[in-house]
Amino acid sequence: MRLNSFPASFRQAQRGLGLVELMVGITVGLIVTAGATMVATRQINEHRRLMLEVQMQQDLRIAADLLQQDMRRAGYRGLPASGVWEPERNAGAVPAKEAASSPYTELTQSAGGHDLYYRYAKNTNGTLNTTNVVANNEHFGVALDGETLSIQLGLKANGTPNWQPITDPNVVRITSFVPEIKTQQIPLDDLCDSSACAAAGGCPTQTIRRVVFTIRAVAKADSSVARTLTVSEKIRADDISGICPPAP
Repeated sequence: MRLNSFPASFRQAQRGLGLVELMVGITVGLIVTAGATMVATRQINEHRRLMLEVQMQQDLRIAADLLQQDMRRAGYRGLPASGVWEPERNAGAVPAKEAASSPYTELTQSAGGHDLYYRYAKNTNGTLNTTNVVANNEHFGVALDGETLSIQLGLKANGTPNWQPITDPNVVRITSFVPEIKTQQIPLDDLCDSSACAAAGGCPTQTIRRVVFTIRAVAKADSSVARTLTVSEKIRADDISGICPPAP
């Protein structure tokens, strides 16, 4: 059967997809694809950002835990009995012993204030230092080294300070580290003879100290991901200044 034998209206219905319809279909498809791509890209970026935030938070928390753990030792002396006053005994045969101040309680910072140094008695080769004299390997600290937070763990074998990083520079960049020492003075007048204190110009005082650390950091891979962590740790060894003067 010849095609010309079909009606003209039927032949017009079978002529196929026109150029306009094709262009409209392609445009609609491209719009749908672009929208789906934008949604997928946004989700991937949000997931990446979330992973960076979680990784940063974990790294900063681990660094803070290591720092707090070491700070709990600050001020520890190997012979606590040296700080205790003892009265005379056996009718004066054993004289009274004054309490010796601890050389381990000092906290120091440099002029910039981006570091903190402290001391505590250390067990070396199975022997604890009980001389009440700070040894060379009993100096410790924490400092910002460039963009890495580092902690000093005594001395190396060659006698140089043993600084170890506690943050990963490939993950986080520490932009600021501020240790702030907060103190509270407590007079110890009730432990001494008031008239003796008045004559000597004052009784001893007890200094309660707490260190507040503020760490600010950004992600190495994306500087727009920033975090700030603030932790505090009480120095367990209080600083006692002065001694009770003898009664008049």
